[in-house]
Amino acid sequence: MKKYKSIFFDLDHTLWDYEKNSLETLSELHQEYELSSFGGISLNGFVETFKKVNSGLWNKYNQGQIDREYIKKFRFNNILTIHGVDNIDLSMELSSKYILECPKKGHLMPYTYDVLDYLKDRYTLYLLTNGFNDIQKIKISNAKIDHYFLGMVTSESCGHRKPSKEIFEYTLNKAGTKANEALMIGDNLNADIAGARNAAIDTVYFNVEKLTHKEDVSYEINCLSELTKIL
Repeated sequence: MKKYKSIFFDLDHTLWDYEKNSLETLSELHQEYELSSFGGISLNGFVETFKKVNSGLWNKYNQGQIDREYIKKFRFNNILTIHGVDNIDLSMELSSKYILECPKKGHLMPYTYDVLDYLKDRYTLYLLTNGFNDIQKIKISNAKIDHYFLGMVTSESCGHRKPSKEIFEYTLNKAGTKANEALMIGDNLNADIAGARNAAIDTVYFNVEKLTHKEDVSYEINCLSELTKIL
């Protein structure tokens, strides 16, 4: 077993339960804005369309094709358009409310606190995320996990986005750690795993859904609790 000194965690879908927090927020928006009255948009339809549109936009963001403002402006507009609703004012209201409320949700992936308690005195812990700086700070504060980490690197604060090796090298420098002494843990095979590998950093692929893949990973887990067997 290699001797690691620093552990880099992705945040969304790895520690912060994006799916559960998002679902809770979308359910509240659907009820508050009575979206069922707009062409009969069901909650399930609203949520599934959000997942599809949101995933596509974030893939483009990670590839540097769009910026933060594009997501803010078009995410809910695209969702409403798919459901046959042309209402830019409503889409912007939904966007603003979602961005305001979702980060306040505190649902975490199972065993997050247990694992962070286990790791905190053994390694230096850092967050490495493509999320937006102000929003990610709200998430970790409301989820009460901010005190576990010595720092957080975002694509905004660094100027580079995962999977570029520059953001990983930036985090290594911030942590004062060599590449062979660090370990990256994340759920995204491209952004987290391929990106870290390009920077010669070992990886843990957090494969909750047990998806088949051909990516070269150092370790693979389906539950965060398995990290205690690796580290």
